Amino acid sequence: MSLLIYLHRAMKGSFHRFYIGSRRLAALLLISGALFCFSGWAFETKTPIDSTSVALREHARYLASDQLAGRGVDTPGAALARDYIASEFTKYGLRPAGADGTYLQSFDVATGVAVKQPTSLILANEAPLPLNEAWTPLGLSASGKIEAELVFAGYGITVKDYGYDDYAGIDARGKIVLVLRYEPPPKNENSPFQKSQRYSVHATLRAKANNARDHGARGMILVDLNTPGNDDKELISMSGSLWRSGNHLIAAQVRRSVVEKWLHRYGISVPRLKQQIDREEKPASLPFAGAKVTLQVNLEEIHRRADNVIGILPGSDAKLKDETIVVGAHYDHLGLGHFGTPDPKTRGQIHYGADDNASGTAVLLELAKQLSRSKSKPARTIVFAAFSAEELGLHGSRHYINHPPVPLSATRAMINFDMVGRLRDNRVTVFGARSAHGLSEIINEQATRLGLVLIESDNVGRSDHISFYNKKIPSFHFFTGSHADYHRPTDTWEKLNIEGMAKIVRLTLATVERIASGKEAMNFVSLPSRPPSQREGARQGYGSYLGSIPDFGGNEEGVRLAGVSEGSPAALAGLREGDLIVQFAGTEVKNLEDLTDQLRNSKPGDEVEIVVRRGKESVTVKAVLRSRS
Repeated sequence: MSLLIYLHRAMKGSFHRFYIGSRRLAALLLISGALFCFSGWAFETKTPIDSTSVALREHARYLASDQLAGRGVDTPGAALARDYIASEFTKYGLRPAGADGTYLQSFDVATGVAVKQPTSLILANEAPLPLNEAWTPLGLSASGKIEAELVFAGYGITVKDYGYDDYAGIDARGKIVLVLRYEPPPKNENSPFQKSQRYSVHATLRAKANNARDHGARGMILVDLNTPGNDDKELISMSGSLWRSGNHLIAAQVRRSVVEKWLHRYGISVPRLKQQIDREEKPASLPFAGAKVTLQVNLEEIHRRADNVIGILPGSDAKLKDETIVVGAHYDHLGLGHFGTPDPKTRGQIHYGADDNASGTAVLLELAKQLSRSKSKPARTIVFAAFSAEELGLHGSRHYINHPPVPLSATRAMINFDMVGRLRDNRVTVFGARSAHGLSEIINEQATRLGLVLIESDNVGRSDHISFYNKKIPSFHFFTGSHADYHRPTDTWEKLNIEGMAKIVRLTLATVERIASGKEAMNFVSLPSRPPSQREGARQGYGSYLGSIPDFGGNEEGVRLAGVSEGSPAALAGLREGDLIVQFAGTEVKNLEDLTDQLRNSKPGDEVEIVVRRGKESVTVKAVLRSRS
């Protein structure tokens, strides 16, 4: 500001004074510029200013900016991200591989549900409750109508190993269960319930709905006694209660004031029952004699358009250019967090998704630029694919597989980036490195050369590469680790390790150059299991280990297997690719979450009976589960 004032005064004087003032001004500008450059240099010694880092930071900062508002599917922010990626592909001279000469491959995806009529809730013989004022269907609900007795099932939780079961002593078969939101507070360090202000999996709506169904209930009514009565946030929004794997019982939420007033006539105080459970950490479930409920819900899926962005760099070798390598990353995120956030309090806030997955998209763009501008082009053709709707269920990569812009038979490998922005201690995890003979050795060699510590996971991992793996295409996925900001508004671009992302670029660039120019094509192998002594750092999830590899592209009841890990309990039991798991340890399996819950509740060493559909036959096998550690 002082320089501007000086210039203004100088211009008001004589020409001579202006000339002298200008010389002084020039001197000041030179000094200021030098100081600025020095301070910039001093700052950038901590953050590298090489062209790769500058480009990565520019991409990630824009993709995770306020303007893009979390890049939720079918939002203006997602469209801006899509157009930005397409514009960058144009700069790099990539060949469009979408529809009508564009980079865009469009598809429809279910983004939510809408309430349709007739939808109603009647307590006993009273008038129907006002929709959205006194009650609301839950987004995870099935459509249908039920008239049944109501039974109180506490928090709706069963933890057999801990000796806690809200369904013990009551018969929920054919009834509608009234369950409390959340879970009881832990009474000791062995409690399976919330720790460190975070609720356990037992508190999720999905777990409550599954448990109600498993105990024979036909309907579920949720009541929230933790939120003050008539609070605007008491009723969960449809998007906030959506569960994309679906459910098989009718479910709704009723305001606490309505439930308390109605049940008071039966001499029942739900708040008092909750206090008893919380105080003793013991169930207080009971039937409501004569309390009948008629619940009817009609939900219709809302479909929106999403776009993959696909560009092609033709191969340079006359014999190998018809073979392709796909390099991919998803660019969508949670938008305002109405679906997918672990903290309901953050719904409505921008979930920036800097690490998940602006980081992977930025790496994808930088790879496209460097490979397209390299003097020595890859021998094989490279397909760069920015997928959408990954957060909603791998829809973008599945659409690519079902409508490939280049033949899948010509696709030799797939490389995926998802959350590569938080490199710590130079440790990077790779999923699927052994999905082809010799692939692990190539990646390890390049990692060692760059000073990176490579951790090979025994799991295939769950991101867009699994769609390719399921088609028996060698597929691997880079990942720099989980963190507390995952799926939260705090996943911002300032927290990214830009230098670490640049290392991922160099690692992948060297790997792509090797596999794109190799004379021999890689042969797919089912991901094997390593001995326990070699499993350091592998991401394993929770519960006992079965070794089944689910086909995430399925939408049928049960869990379809894309394969089984070699030497795993699943393989030893005789499970194989194509089997549809429909029952596990006597419990019905309708989706992947059901199977995950059963594994979580099982112990290593348990022998479990698994029922699968194999073609038209029903096959029963026994598997001895192992530890994941």
